[in-house]
Amino acid sequence: MPHTLGLAHRRALLKSLEPADRAQAASGAAEGAKKSTGDCGGARRPQRAARILGHAWVLGLGLGLGFGGCGLLDEFTQSDGSTPPAVQASQLQLRKRPSITQLASYYCPIVITDPMLRLGCAFLPSVTQADLAFQFGISITMHNPNNVPVPALDVLLALKLFQGQDTEALGAICLSLCGAMDPTCDGKPKPGACASTQTDIRNLDDFAARIPSLISDIVSGNAEQELRKSTLLAGGDVNLNLSFDLGLTQAINVFQKTAVQYVTTLLSGGTPMLSVPVSAEGSVYFNLPVVGRLGVAYGPLTSTWQIDSTILQ
Repeated sequence: MPHTLGLAHRRALLKSLEPADRAQAASGAAEGAKKSTGDCGGARRPQRAARILGHAWVLGLGLGLGFGGCGLLDEFTQSDGSTPPAVQASQLQLRKRPSITQLASYYCPIVITDPMLRLGCAFLPSVTQADLAFQFGISITMHNPNNVPVPALDVLLALKLFQGQDTEALGAICLSLCGAMDPTCDGKPKPGACASTQTDIRNLDDFAARIPSLISDIVSGNAEQELRKSTLLAGGDVNLNLSFDLGLTQAINVFQKTAVQYVTTLLSGGTPMLSVPVSAEGSVYFNLPVVGRLGVAYGPLTSTWQIDSTILQ
């Protein structure tokens, strides 16, 4: 007969394990779920149990402690703090950008080498680096299915500009959320931020090829208010509306790789336009009461930024 433990006792025992033993417990628990629960109301249930157990290190510890059948499985798969929140994100929205004329004017004397054609650069508007600022935003919605509050810890965002092209550029940023009353809330990552032991969740270190500071910082303004949205109430939703700056120097270097075509078009009397394929993905990290730190992925989300003769401010 399986030996069962009370929920409080199981949680305490689980927390006392070393990380390696937790992994062994999860492996044994997942195998036990397949053997002990049978169908448990449908073919999906054992798979869902195994997935939750494998990620969360929860359940009656498959280290010889055994299972109590479907009733025990239900005890853990109910919303007691072990169910990961759901995360949805929007495509990246371009919120500030220069016009294609400003880009062409800036790059004209840099990329045009033909002496005769280069004379036309003098007739283009005068532009400084400060005129070439880019900002973009993303909306992230989190839903807590549990009947207890769940803290959100960190947000990881990675983007690719000119995805799939020779000029592709990767950037990534990690933000730490903070408490409602934290006076030092600025989004800077805390120790251990944007990392987990899950093998199916991408962490900041997985984007090692990123251009440093291509995503330079979160835009000030309502940033502090957004960063303080760190608690998902029981059964509640939280929406983060975040805006970011592209690093000015980094973005100028990236867009220079595409400049010859639209500069030449402008000098020839045409109407240039630039399409920028963009992809975004990332993870949100939570502190589940039963599980501990756990990441939930979102994306990839693809879109195209159009840069024409208008200025977006």
